[in-house]
Amino acid sequence: MSFILLAHGSSDARHASEVRELAENVSGLLGEEVGCAFLSDDSLTEGARVLPLFLGHGRHGSVDAPALAEKSGVILLPSLAAHADAVAELAYDRVTAETRRVKVLFGLYRFSGFEALYAALHEHNKHCTLVAHGALHGEPSVASVLDLWREDGVSPVKLQPMLLFNGKSLDEMTAQAKGEDIEILPVLSQSPGFPELISSLLECCDLNENKS
Repeated sequence: MSFILLAHGSSDARHASEVRELAENVSGLLGEEVGCAFLSDDSLTEGARVLPLFLGHGRHGSVDAPALAEKSGVILLPSLAAHADAVAELAYDRVTAETRRVKVLFGLYRFSGFEALYAALHEHNKHCTLVAHGALHGEPSVASVLDLWREDGVSPVKLQPMLLFNGKSLDEMTAQAKGEDIEILPVLSQSPGFPELISSLLECCDLNENKS
């Protein structure tokens, strides 16, 4: 097995299903086997190159994934958090697919640990009508931003969850975003171009290894 996509795992069945679907799509793009795994797995296939699907810098990326990689004898690639610019660009492409005249709220899991993604979203601002950032855990929260916008008469609003997969976190964010005139866009893995992004990161890994 050449590559493995490593996700944190979840008790929500949607999460595992979408990780597997992503691996299959990336495998088709690359023309070689791409598997998937979760932090709860006992071990990974020895010698595989592993891409951690983490958007933030936290314990999963700094402790859990390296420990599993060392135990399994795999090559651990930089996580998605190291490619925040590419993730932010893809998110902006999604929200501005029809027009830049949109009012968009980017919903992060939290701000702490996700500073690179937050900064990249600022850097890639495509000059939409109105842009804000809220967190599922922390302030300003998704709910507080939307409450402020309602008071100011801001509508309609697009909410782009900066989450990779459907699951409990999206359910919580959706609950914070209840109200009229709020369009909740798909999570990142369900957005056009995401499998291509992952494929390009793995292709770059191949190219760098061939040069060395």
